[in-house]
Amino acid sequence: MRASPLLPSLKRQRGAAAVEFALIGGLLIALIYAIFEFSRMLFVYSSMQEITRRGAREATVRWVDQTSTIKRLALFGSTTLPGGPEVTDANIFIRYLQANGIDEVTTTPLDAGDNLAACIDATRTTECIMYVEVSVQNVVYTPVIFKPGKMSVSKIATTLPRATTTVYAESMGFAN
Repeated sequence: MRASPLLPSLKRQRGAAAVEFALIGGLLIALIYAIFEFSRMLFVYSSMQEITRRGAREATVRWVDQTSTIKRLALFGSTTLPGGPEVTDANIFIRYLQANGIDEVTTTPLDAGDNLAACIDATRTTECIMYVEVSVQNVVYTPVIFKPGKMSVSKIATTLPRATTTVYAESMGFAN
């Protein structure tokens, strides 16, 4: 029996599939890692937005001396963001603003009732808390895939943009 003329050419191709798979497989894994990290970065930034909303809501119904409670509740009952250890209560900033929405209150009223009195009194406008601003800032995102010492790539760090929410101060903890 005579050998097929294609057989010698197939012998030269032996191992080509393994090499092609190694090249394409490496790129595919790198692409999957990039998608994972980009998705986690979007999760952290989206969570920053939600933390400012939750913090602003809590700050409008609690008095100014409850800052630690406000921050903890804004962070979903924790001191760090679950799934995003880059965001801690140290990244949350709360400002109490005057009626113009820009200037901070210079002298904090004694309590929520005194705040209502300050807002009504034209001579005490610098003491009136009209708005609450909560921001999450100085968050440095670091990928979890690239661990220092494990790869030759240095750890990539990105500072995420500031997230801010400003709302009208409601009861500020006022109770009859």
